Amino acid sequence: MRKFLLIFVCGLLLIQVVPGMGQDTPQASWTTPKFLGDGWWQSSALDQENNFHVTWYGSYEAGDGLAHDTLYYSMKSSDDTWSTPLDAVYTGDGGFTIRNAVTVTSDGELHVAYRGVVNHYLANAPVMASTNAANWESGILIGADGYYLDMMADSSDNLQLVVSERSSIPTSDQAAEVFAEGAKCFLCFDLFYMRSEDGGRSWTDQVPLSLETYSGSDRPEIQQGASGRLYITWDEGLDWYVSSGSPQDVRMVYSDNGGRTWSDPIIFRGSGEDGYFPIMLAMTELRDGSWMVVWRYATDFDRNIYYQISDDVGETWTEPAPVPGIFARSVNASSLDHYKLVTDRLGTVHLFAVGQTDSPTERKDALYDITYVPSSQYWVQPQRIYYSSDERPEWPEAIVGPANDIYLVWYNRGVIPGSDCNTCILKVYYSYLPGTMAAEPTRQFRPTVTPPPTATVFINIEPSPTPVPTVQGVQENLLVTTTDNYVALAFVGGLVLSALFCVVVLVFIRFRR
Repeated sequence: MRKFLLIFVCGLLLIQVVPGMGQDTPQASWTTPKFLGDGWWQSSALDQENNFHVTWYGSYEAGDGLAHDTLYYSMKSSDDTWSTPLDAVYTGDGGFTIRNAVTVTSDGELHVAYRGVVNHYLANAPVMASTNAANWESGILIGADGYYLDMMADSSDNLQLVVSERSSIPTSDQAAEVFAEGAKCFLCFDLFYMRSEDGGRSWTDQVPLSLETYSGSDRPEIQQGASGRLYITWDEGLDWYVSSGSPQDVRMVYSDNGGRTWSDPIIFRGSGEDGYFPIMLAMTELRDGSWMVVWRYATDFDRNIYYQISDDVGETWTEPAPVPGIFARSVNASSLDHYKLVTDRLGTVHLFAVGQTDSPTERKDALYDITYVPSSQYWVQPQRIYYSSDERPEWPEAIVGPANDIYLVWYNRGVIPGSDCNTCILKVYYSYLPGTMAAEPTRQFRPTVTPPPTATVFINIEPSPTPVPTVQGVQENLLVTTTDNYVALAFVGGLVLSALFCVVVLVFIRFRR
């Protein structure tokens, strides 16, 4: 009887702990950061054959004392080999920032929107021949006199473009208050949208998204959610490029018909207190169709990064709440930085941000991946991706791959001891988070209906034969305890203790007999 009772009790203990097994695995670690090349303002794209493409702004000096501005390109093939960095497009002289955005369509064509001197252009190259500069065609003018831009290919292979440019559209306010405009936001850029349905050969007319008289538009981003809806986010108020205006708020619009019409702006003003104005807006669409946004205030008196969620297409939002475990970097060091939000295939949200995990009293800025689990409404402890005492990371860009893996690129500013120059050392880096799912099958490129135009050969300086080094980064293999996996870990511990208890009791009974 006693033996039967003992077995029954042990069975109950095992039943209570077994369901917790297998509910959690150790968090995957980011690979050691890889140096891609000198430069900054990188962008990236992942094609349907799992080739990863990166473009960035670089320059070279040919002994003439001039900075020759160049759009650089490198590709990581599906076999994990990188091509030698290529100076794909020469854009001019003088150190004019080449803002750029690369995307790829299902016909295997690369499209890069870029800033050449002060205008915006489009370049194209076939993926299978993109590592040869002779196969890059550029020079299609898509905008004049601007700075920021972002572009993506949507699920229908239409190119979706957003740019900050000087408005050529007169408004009554601008006509009547030209002197006030000059005083409050002299020569500030406004925000416009365009679309191409033929691979960039023709474009729709510019659609103004923001034409406010007294403010500029900074940090625009365009993206498409899993629902097919398009989103554009930006900062309104300060125009960094012309050093005019002041932070005002952050905004977003959306389109349910591929960009043919856009919603009215959804505006986030934060607390509304004087001097506390939101900047650096980023957003993502969650798996259930709800939205999440993050932003920070344009002041160092509040270094929190705030998030809000809407489950009714932006009609109502949760109150701003700080993302736990992370403090934003100094606002003076953030004027050209941004945040990136992505939702992976399992529904987990990843926030990529540069900041500090302790009290922001010293400069200890590092690049972090902070994840949010919507099912438990829980933020996981930040995972550090890159830190250096001599370089500061900026402008992270991330893409979720078919195996729930994540491709991440950013650039670093280096510090020269005894120098005030904060752009003398600029480097582009890449890191990778392995996937947690079986990879979706790759799809071959769809042949183009019409042959691509004849490639134009541009000035090309042969890249240096110096091998690309790999920088030793921070190795972190973390087992993070969250609301979800804390229960699983407790169950496993309970299983072990229960089994040991049963063994001890059985041995005791046997020896007693």
